[in-house]
Amino acid sequence: MIKKEINAHITAALKEDGYQNDLTAKLVDNNSIVTAKIIAKESFYIYGLNWMKAVFLKVDKNLKISVKVKDGSYVKNKTVIARISGKSRSILKAERTVLNYLQTMSGVYDNCMKYRKKISSKKGIKILHTRKTIPLMRLPLSEACSAAGCMPHRYSLSDGILLKENHLKVIDNLEEIIFKAKKTNKVIVEAKSLSFARKIIKLGVDRILLDNFTPKQIKLFLKDSKKQKIEVSGSINLDNIKQYAIDGVNFISIGSLTKNIISKDISLLIE
Repeated sequence: MIKKEINAHITAALKEDGYQNDLTAKLVDNNSIVTAKIIAKESFYIYGLNWMKAVFLKVDKNLKISVKVKDGSYVKNKTVIARISGKSRSILKAERTVLNYLQTMSGVYDNCMKYRKKISSKKGIKILHTRKTIPLMRLPLSEACSAAGCMPHRYSLSDGILLKENHLKVIDNLEEIIFKAKKTNKVIVEAKSLSFARKIIKLGVDRILLDNFTPKQIKLFLKDSKKQKIEVSGSINLDNIKQYAIDGVNFISIGSLTKNIISKDISLLIE
């Protein structure tokens, strides 16, 4: 059984693609039986195989699916990922939705692995993904990130308190607000300047988010922070992440993990 949320997501994706009224597939003999293969057309870390299987079986529970690799494994160019046997119509109806999930989730997972490898020597620093996702795609994208070891900063607005720049502009008594909020939730406060970050230390928040700080500024702040949990974010990429993986930093959050996605090249071919 797949999770109810995943099933609902897949149902919506198939409905969006109009699979029940595939005008082209209707031209194919309904009794036609074939075997198709899903093949990698480049080398990458793959993820989303359970979603792939769920889509096929949602379209036709009688399809036979033989998966040749494991989620999270590194597949080389021309690797056969899976073979699917059954009605031609069913395979053709499911094709695009299957590939959309598999290409996108693999792209996200592969990118997360690249980031983690860049700072693999920094065992105490965790990479986080954010809510910067394609609308209605947070579930599969967040799953791919988490599977690769990049956990969510917050999955949704209901997962914790994060006081950001705009919140701070409309809050009058910050100290009182934080004191009350800490009784029921973890509180993270975003800081845009060294002076404000130093002020927040005194309020006993769970984490301070240093946004768009330079590595030099982060090091200056860490001299004052002692046991304070620290997160850094803003303009961090594969080229500069090592500069931000500073001893004393606990988390690095990267919006591009779920926003700037480079899908992987995967094809389905009838044999």
